[in-house]
Amino acid sequence: MKYETIELFPAHLVEISVEDLISQAIGNLVALFNQSVPIVVAYSGGKDSSVVAAMALHAALQAKGMGRDPFLVFTTGDTRVENPEITIHYKAELERMRRFGEEHGIDVQVAIAQPNILSMFQVKVLTGRGLPSFANGSNDCSTDMKINPQIRLRKQLLSEIQKEGMREPVTLTGVRLDESEIRAARLKARGERHDVPVRNKDGDLVLSPLMRWSEFDVWEAIALYGSGVYPTFSDFEEVKRIYAHAAGTSCVVVADAIYEGGKRHRQGRCGARTGCWSCLAAEDKSLANMIEFDKRYEYAAGLHRLNRFMRNTQYDWSLRNWVGRTIMEGFIAVEPDTYSPKMIRMLTRFMLQLDFDEQQRARRAGEQPKFEILPLDVMVAVDAYQSLQGIARPFSCWVDYNEIRTGRVRYDIPEVERAPVTRMPETRFLHVGKDWEDSAGTEWTGLRDPLWENFMGESDDMLLTLKSGRIVWKSPVNKEFSVDMESVFLMEEFELDRLLAKHESGFEPGGITAAYKWYFQYGCLNLSAGMLRKHDEICRRTSFKDRLGLTLEYDHEDLISQTVRYRDLPEGARLAWAHKATTSGSQTDLLLEAA
Repeated sequence: MKYETIELFPAHLVEISVEDLISQAIGNLVALFNQSVPIVVAYSGGKDSSVVAAMALHAALQAKGMGRDPFLVFTTGDTRVENPEITIHYKAELERMRRFGEEHGIDVQVAIAQPNILSMFQVKVLTGRGLPSFANGSNDCSTDMKINPQIRLRKQLLSEIQKEGMREPVTLTGVRLDESEIRAARLKARGERHDVPVRNKDGDLVLSPLMRWSEFDVWEAIALYGSGVYPTFSDFEEVKRIYAHAAGTSCVVVADAIYEGGKRHRQGRCGARTGCWSCLAAEDKSLANMIEFDKRYEYAAGLHRLNRFMRNTQYDWSLRNWVGRTIMEGFIAVEPDTYSPKMIRMLTRFMLQLDFDEQQRARRAGEQPKFEILPLDVMVAVDAYQSLQGIARPFSCWVDYNEIRTGRVRYDIPEVERAPVTRMPETRFLHVGKDWEDSAGTEWTGLRDPLWENFMGESDDMLLTLKSGRIVWKSPVNKEFSVDMESVFLMEEFELDRLLAKHESGFEPGGITAAYKWYFQYGCLNLSAGMLRKHDEICRRTSFKDRLGLTLEYDHEDLISQTVRYRDLPEGARLAWAHKATTSGSQTDLLLEAA
């Protein structure tokens, strides 16, 4: 006999209750705990990852009751320029997860991935090493501040788990098919599943419990867990508040409908709902909505003003540094690049003022500051690198820091009209020689100081000969660049007045790197491998540019008068700089006599 299967109800119309979805997910997670598999939850503080976190702890509680010993790690990323409400929220939720584990005898660990100090937005921008990620520019910020720190943290966690003799962990994510067509296509292409872990392209085991859930399923799960129907670590009221207020409404469902209806216009290319306050890749309205909706967010108004100021000055070429750094065939490029010393000094002052204002507000309110853009270690790193790169007089940060905190001056962020969109000016070229300092003696222009070395006496413990033959100061090699806070605290207590006096007394041409050398000599900076050679090279370059008058505020017209167009470069230089050639810069003027 022949049988046929007929479809009475199309599969996509068969609805599964959220209770059943939760039960299925819990069962899958308990199965992993029963196999002694560690669980790593990728947590962001949003609704999806909050549900995943709740179910992971729920499953761990069940596994514990079955005599198992579950192990969970909750990880999140902090760019150091997040919307302050997000930072406060996720830290509080992570602490609740840890306490939940402690109360129920479950091994719960939390870990926060942060960019290293040199990859931070404020350090890259204020040291002239990068620009904000504008809408038509690169997306380096996502890589530097989110992806790389998470990769570094994951490697560290895997190493620690392996040392403990545990099995390979499974990472839980909160991705869903119905978030977007692009997301759905990527999930299917990767072969991700909601029921069993699969190995991703990086070789990690990943499970996506919410993959087939709808947005409404997620909110219903939030309601069930938050109301105590299931055991959990949080009531999720803060999740709902942030979603609602980021859309400028008191209703979280309306807020999410607004967001989902316009999801093509996410806050930034990284896809975050509430973007970093510094993000210029897309216009983040979430912080503006919060500030307008409720007075509790007034403290963040300055951050939003700073964002607008940077956004509106994107095409103001007068606020850019035109002096290039790379020498090819004896020439450097002269074109708008990173921010100019003038702009960097303004931004530094604005950030220091915002920090001070927030600290004063918090003191009056009897609470902790909600943000700090330039904590002391970051400010010292900025001050050292500004000196190294020749974009500020030695110890400028300390001068501004002191004047702001003693009430001598305020640096309020102005409202400026948006500069009209214009094309990048034509690149021109300045001859500087085959290498920085090739026209002068170089023994003392890098990481050297004859006076200091004479005072300290010659010692093999002081000097190091590089592979190039150059002699530089010796420094311990560290895993990554950092600031030694003990040295900084001693400096602030005993040396600050002297440093302020040094700033006021000025410096000789070529001596703009004095602050960096001072920090180096007094042990304030911990350098990583390779930095000695690189910083010696930068010191020589900066000293050379300083003697030419090309550091700080230089005469732009005078600089341009010393340059040549691409077409006037020697043949070898034209080949080397071919990637900078433009139609106008390559054209040859033909002088035709009238007949």
